[in-house]
Amino acid sequence: MRKLGLVLLVVLPICPLAFSQAVTTAAQSPATTSSGQTSPQTSIQTITLGNAAVALTGPWKFQPGDSPVVNGSPVWAQPQFDDAHWAPMSLAPKAGSVDLLLGTSGYVPGWTRKGYPDLIGYAWYRLRVHVKDPTQPLWLKMPTDFDDAYQVYANGRFLGQFGIFSAKHVGVYVSNSASFPLPAPGPDGDLDLAVRFYMHASTPFDDPHAGGLHGPPILGLASTVHLLQASDDDVNLHRQFGSLLVDFLYLLVMPLVLWALWYNPQERAWLWLFLALGWSVVIGVVSVLENLTTLLSFADANLFNLIVLPLWMMFWWSWFGLRERRWIPRAAWLLAATLTLLKFCAQSSYIGFSFVPLSSLHWFDAARAWVDVPFQLLLVVILVEGYRRDRTEALLAAFPILLLMYGNFGHYLRRAFHIPSVFFPFGLGFFVLDIVAMLLVLAVAVLSLRRFLRTQVRDSLVHEAARKDLEQAQQLQQRVLIPDTLRSPVFSIQSEYRPALTVGGDFYQTLSKPDGSLILVIGDVSGKGISAAMLVAVLVGAIRSHADFTSDPASMLAMLNRRMIGRSGGHFATCLAAEISPTGVMRIANAGHIPPYLNGHELDVEGSLPLGITDDVDYPTQTFQLSPGDRLTFLTDGVPEATNPAKELYGFDRTRAISNQPAATIMAQVLTFGQEDDITVLGIQFATP
Repeated sequence: MRKLGLVLLVVLPICPLAFSQAVTTAAQSPATTSSGQTSPQTSIQTITLGNAAVALTGPWKFQPGDSPVVNGSPVWAQPQFDDAHWAPMSLAPKAGSVDLLLGTSGYVPGWTRKGYPDLIGYAWYRLRVHVKDPTQPLWLKMPTDFDDAYQVYANGRFLGQFGIFSAKHVGVYVSNSASFPLPAPGPDGDLDLAVRFYMHASTPFDDPHAGGLHGPPILGLASTVHLLQASDDDVNLHRQFGSLLVDFLYLLVMPLVLWALWYNPQERAWLWLFLALGWSVVIGVVSVLENLTTLLSFADANLFNLIVLPLWMMFWWSWFGLRERRWIPRAAWLLAATLTLLKFCAQSSYIGFSFVPLSSLHWFDAARAWVDVPFQLLLVVILVEGYRRDRTEALLAAFPILLLMYGNFGHYLRRAFHIPSVFFPFGLGFFVLDIVAMLLVLAVAVLSLRRFLRTQVRDSLVHEAARKDLEQAQQLQQRVLIPDTLRSPVFSIQSEYRPALTVGGDFYQTLSKPDGSLILVIGDVSGKGISAAMLVAVLVGAIRSHADFTSDPASMLAMLNRRMIGRSGGHFATCLAAEISPTGVMRIANAGHIPPYLNGHELDVEGSLPLGITDDVDYPTQTFQLSPGDRLTFLTDGVPEATNPAKELYGFDRTRAISNQPAATIMAQVLTFGQEDDITVLGIQFATP
């Protein structure tokens, strides 16, 4: 089965040891039957072997159909069988003949081009070889190029086969050369060779020159044939270089595609690209295994290629952002399923299914060709739709999309215009599809790099704009949050504020009344960042406005609670409000905030629900008397909740221990320990007027 491999047929000795004296002549001689009678045998090829190998060009005798079997052995393989009525068939290649499909030199067209255009199934080749010097073991090397499976006989003895022959089905592998030891010629030096061939009904759809042998077998001494076989195996390995290079290139690109998907999970094009590359690698591995081994029977990887194309279509559909054109992916998968079904039916004989009549197989193949046209044109539709979105990207993407179309549709063009399908630069095999695949992934890589750089520049501009906005928000919050410096003969105020992010959710205000009283409000909005900072601005504005009417702490908290209800966006706030008169009388109300410290000891202040939870809440007011020299310290929970790298909390014990120190000292010690949340520290020193 000549599907996925490139063959290099050796029709003459290729090793210096193979040249001695090899003389091939055409002669005729009688053949003796087992009854002692002679039967006319034609096309006896007489050879003289030194250390040589000789191409058995024939002419061979050819007969369509299969041999009857007598006593478990096919009659047509027996040396006494009379094949005089069989048709002659030469396997001598024309000078300069090349198989354009596979790049085969010395190519011989199959039986479909030699008078048997409709022949499928079994056919036999026979040739009598007269060897003049049969003193050493002989081997027969079959050509690399043939359709589809065969069994070899010599003097009626079964030598071996290439393929899987059973009573119900013939399984095939991708064609490769194989060598078989020959029995010793008879006393007269004659060898009767017979080859039983089987070609599946689907094979002519892929190769109009299909059928049987596409080159002559080679007969020679064991050492010479082994050298030729090793050479064929080496060529077979080298011709997989392009496929292996493509797989390697795809495997290098796939982690980068995964990284792009992780970096931007909203861009689904990366997912489809990863799936397209991954499935292509799977097909490439299957193809290489089919060509290099007989571990896999022929499964025609082209069938699986029909899944690759819709994956690429999904990539381009996502790449151009055509999500509202949902009919495109639906059409792609529907056409892929239709093509897969049609090709499966057309090639069903390969896997032994007979639900499609042989006479109808060509209709399925013709339907496959017609459905393939809109399948490929769907890529043009995607390109046109992409052009309407982004002309530059569409023009850049035209090259890889056209490559993709050629890779999937180009075999029709190559067949019509006799374009070679494979090249051998530096002795390494590169199929046209390998070159297309490499150019495709490189073009997509360039497009992806361009889009990535554009995205990076765009994100950089967005981040820079966001950074400037945050800086302006920070400056604005500092102006709004930090009150004017109070000059009072009674109170000495120290304040420190450090948000965890650029802007924070802590807030405080210290306001002086005309009678010399001090109004102090400190709080902490849940959460961090912009949303908390915006709520802080609302609360600070409300505090300043309300302070013009009353200095009552409970009234202040109730007002702030009303402001938050219904507009907090899921946030709540702890808050503490206090009024300290010049005589040292302090009234205080608490809405779930940390109580203040007086001279290093926590005040026993009754708490209530935080702001923004419910509007039905009372805030009890308590009164304390300060003495000259007393020091009050108000904190937010960023102090006790500070966390070091070992995940240890600063805690209330440490907080209490430093609570009587200046605000700047407290802030420095907490920051050294490790900041986790916004931190605010207010220090109030009460002195005698």
